[in-house]
Amino acid sequence: MGYLIHENKHWPLALTIAQEKLTFEQHLASLEGWNTWFEKNEPFHVIRFYVDKASLEQASGVGKATLEWMSKGADTKFRTLVKSMMIVVPPDQYPRMKKMDVTAVFGIPGGIFPSIEDALDWLDCSLEIMDISDLKKDWKEAVKQTLEIS
Repeated sequence: MGYLIHENKHWPLALTIAQEKLTFEQHLASLEGWNTWFEKNEPFHVIRFYVDKASLEQASGVGKATLEWMSKGADTKFRTLVKSMMIVVPPDQYPRMKKMDVTAVFGIPGGIFPSIEDALDWLDCSLEIMDISDLKKDWKEAVKQTLEIS
């Protein structure tokens, strides 16, 4: 069984960290984690970090449950509250995933990245996101430390 962490100590930069394949129940708990972030009713950025190939696999029923969750209002909250979403995948999985389009799927700026450094650099330099001044001064190093600890 895998594990999934929802981390918001760097708010308004939120992290999800997944390792190994998650169960359907863990996925539902993940959606509740997103709901908790949405309840803050504050704009935020999110980095989704997948540690290994198995963490990218989905349990049966996950797609349907996610679509249902999105149709109950999460899609609007995504577009309203999430300023950007970076998805970090294992480097060996990047070639097969790099063509996924975060903006087309979720309607927000973002991308798929082979390393946390690439994702952080994109966020730091992105012209699509005009203002990241709401992030803490040392946010890059703090995020890297969180990922090392997890």
